[in-house]
Amino acid sequence: MKKLSVALALFVSSIAFAQSRPTVYLEPQQGFETYIAAAIAKKGVPVDVVTDKAKATYVLRSAPVEVKSESTGGKIARCLFASCAGIEDKGNVSVQLIEVNSTKMIWAYSVNKQRGGSKNEQSMAEAIAKHFKEFLPNAPALSAAPAPMAAPAPAPVASVADPALAPTPVAYQTPAAPAPQVVSQDNSLGDAARKAKQHKECLELAKDNSAISCN
Repeated sequence: MKKLSVALALFVSSIAFAQSRPTVYLEPQQGFETYIAAAIAKKGVPVDVVTDKAKATYVLRSAPVEVKSESTGGKIARCLFASCAGIEDKGNVSVQLIEVNSTKMIWAYSVNKQRGGSKNEQSMAEAIAKHFKEFLPNAPALSAAPAPMAAPAPAPVASVADPALAPTPVAYQTPAAPAPQVVSQDNSLGDAARKAKQHKECLELAKDNSAISCN
């Protein structure tokens, strides 16, 4: 029973450890990231390499690899007149470890190796993986992910009930009736006298001509 409890505790611990493993994204650098990925697996670095940067805890950024090669003639001359030691190609590279949440650089490492051909890149990648593994237990606590930005509040919809937005009433004025024309008494008397005079003249003419009728 005791052995079963110990085995169960170890199993639970291994699951918790696997779930808490950080993830790292290797930025492309002319194929050198492939050497780093292989070295991480070889050295047993407790991280998971991911190809999606959005799912990464860390980003491992590498500078371009610099390789200094000596000419074949120079190598032969050194072997003949001095020593063949140190005639192999020399390579150097530096890396930075960036925490994704805070974008802070939390670790950096530079390595110089003197190996022949592609062994330079393999040797440098393994040195990076070794020191990366040594750093992880002392890595600072992860920063909290930034809070998502709140969406802007929608603009209020205009309401007809709002007195500030209600249309201004238009006042219509009834046109005033035309003022009645006042006929003066003098004008009325003058017209009557003129009509009476014309009627009298008509009667005088009708005496001599029966065809004329005066109404």
